[in-house]
Amino acid sequence: MAASRLSQRVIRPLMRPRVSNSIHISSVQDNNAHLCSGELLASHSLTAAMSSLSITQRTSFMPGATRSFHTTCRSHGLMDFFDDKELWAESTVNTGRPYRLDELRIKSNQDLHKLWYVLLKERNMLLTMEAEYQKRCELFPSPERITKVEESMENILEVVEERNEAVNLLETGKPLRPRGGVVRDFLGRPMYRHFQEYAIPPYMNKVYRLLWPLGGLKRQHLKYLPLWREKIARRRWFEYHRQMKQNRKLIQRFPHLEGKLEEAQKPEEPRVY
Repeated sequence: MAASRLSQRVIRPLMRPRVSNSIHISSVQDNNAHLCSGELLASHSLTAAMSSLSITQRTSFMPGATRSFHTTCRSHGLMDFFDDKELWAESTVNTGRPYRLDELRIKSNQDLHKLWYVLLKERNMLLTMEAEYQKRCELFPSPERITKVEESMENILEVVEERNEAVNLLETGKPLRPRGGVVRDFLGRPMYRHFQEYAIPPYMNKVYRLLWPLGGLKRQHLKYLPLWREKIARRRWFEYHRQMKQNRKLIQRFPHLEGKLEEAQKPEEPRVY
């Protein structure tokens, strides 16, 4: 009975820790000297008390932690998705022009980031108002505002892409995204292909492997490439003779044009590797 009362006396103050941690440590050390049965439970309570004290001390030593926290204007709830009430009954709304590329290029990255979210909020508001007007079967005033906002956002993306491209060229000497390249199709012809992203890699795409096989030029293509070269040469010579014939007809009809017409250049031999 005496041991249980002493254990309650030890545990009870530890369940509600105070600001000064010296009182708890001294009380626990004095009681642990006379008590063995409640030692384990008191140690757990002491750990919890010290953790809570460390949290309070950590926050108390940071008086300016919340001073640098920046907030926007007060929240208006769902009314941020709607235009001002003064403009609801207007048939037209006076707006300015979209941001130009030259104006955006002189802005810093931080200003572009802020401007992007301002335009994003404006676009969401305009789309909400447009949907509300369509729901009420009314005309949306000045619908060109959406186009202006979207044009400004596209210009911001273009400026950011230009800066990323410049940084990548400065660091690696290579463009950020290759626009395209010369690849061989299933007939072995060198074709310029614009690179783009796909949902699956090329080695798993059966259609891509069929149209653009890996491995480059093969022996089976050597029979077709001369025929393809001949086809290109015939087409070029046909265009050359057609232009020469057209110039002769123009000179016969208008003699003063002799020597002033653009002469047709003889086609070169097509290069097929």
